[in-house]
Amino acid sequence: MVENQLPRPIPLETFSFESAVVAESSSTAAIATGAIAHRHKHSSINTQTDEVSSSELMYGKEKDPANFPDGGVSAYSVLFGSFCGLFTAFGVANSAGPIESYIKSHQLAGVDQTSISWVFSLHMAILYFGGVVFGPMFDRFGARLPLFIGSVLTTGGLLSLAQSTKLVHFIMSYGVCTALGCSIMMSPTVGAISHWFLRKRAMASSVATMGGLVAGAVFCATLPKLYETIGYAWAIRTIALICCGSSILSVIFCKERVLMTPSENQPPQSRLKSFLNFVRNLLDLSLLTNKQFLFLAAASGLAEIVCMSTLTYLSSYAINHGVSFSAASLLITIVTVSGIPARIVSGWMADRWGRFNMMLANAILSTLVIFALWFPAKGSVAFLYVFGVFFGIFSSAVVSLIPACAGQICSADNFGKVYGTLYFVLAFVIMVGMYLASVVISYGSEIDYGHLVLYEGGISAGSAVAWLLARWSVVGWNWCKF
Repeated sequence: MVENQLPRPIPLETFSFESAVVAESSSTAAIATGAIAHRHKHSSINTQTDEVSSSELMYGKEKDPANFPDGGVSAYSVLFGSFCGLFTAFGVANSAGPIESYIKSHQLAGVDQTSISWVFSLHMAILYFGGVVFGPMFDRFGARLPLFIGSVLTTGGLLSLAQSTKLVHFIMSYGVCTALGCSIMMSPTVGAISHWFLRKRAMASSVATMGGLVAGAVFCATLPKLYETIGYAWAIRTIALICCGSSILSVIFCKERVLMTPSENQPPQSRLKSFLNFVRNLLDLSLLTNKQFLFLAAASGLAEIVCMSTLTYLSSYAINHGVSFSAASLLITIVTVSGIPARIVSGWMADRWGRFNMMLANAILSTLVIFALWFPAKGSVAFLYVFGVFFGIFSSAVVSLIPACAGQICSADNFGKVYGTLYFVLAFVIMVGMYLASVVISYGSEIDYGHLVLYEGGISAGSAVAWLLARWSVVGWNWCKF
């Protein structure tokens, strides 16, 4: 059972087989060894040792791995609630392409590209920056309160977006209010998965984060048609109402399994002192000196830059090369729809062969697709659609597997703080990366958009190197399930 005491930040020392065995309880090791012996009665001792080693590396940070449900009505209800919450939180971000393309040619037609980009760069920065506050808040207070607050802010921000006409309006409505609401919702919906799933965590994360892909596919496909039939304002209001309904379902079904509670021996504290201690512990600054965390943050940040900036500017790239607005918007839909089955498969493969291994493979393949398909595409709709399919497949695991990778270097009851600190770092990395992408295309010429493709390919290649180093920092150069 999880200890009823305030957990300390778990040091992320470099893994080895010996240290992992020490960290794991003897009872859990016995269970794992017994299970292997039952499944492989005629296997050699070396094979059993390899299996235990992989299990220890994957789950060695948890106090009691056998205590995770990994299924059942309660766990799958939480999974459904997380799906609904991420339908809103990630769906709004995945719909940035059609929104950016429309306002750039209508409400903000006279505003330069670099200024417009701040709307979306700020949205992404706040979306991830909020994790530093709302991750530990989820650890301490659970899921439903932050989900309710986030739902109200997201719905209100989208309704304000529908009325926006000036740059400052878009910054405040979409860049700040909507982003803050989505950020508040993101931590509990992602964190709850780590409370209820361990061995199936990557698969569960993939299913939950599919909510954002489904929302992105639906919104990107319907927004261009809604713009033409009912106008921009009512199109955005329709999206707001859909997100509101999905958020309500998330509040109902998503819940925590264990809270970070004070020790019984700890003297009672006033509300003020308790709040000050909470604020003081929002950031685990010790993580910033640990190479495992730093390599994970670098790899995750570069991967997120590629995904988010591509989804934001791919429509504009196509339009700049003579593709119609409807066909360019369909391109984003193709990317998101292609990622739906791919995310399920990548989650299954990650649980089977290792989450870091899967992220490394996806980063390499995404880089190849960018240079082989996007760079020569120009205005070829067929080439762009083929690129959209393959990029959607290989980039789909980024959002779903980063939390699962973070969960491998900490225990579940400390996940919120590690997750929050990770996304605090990612907020700055992504904001800078998104802004640099807008600078590359600041003049809006075909040459500029060609440079954008090279920029995305370079960042993706850097992500592959960072994932390799992140894996090395934990298991070295040994090939194993991790």
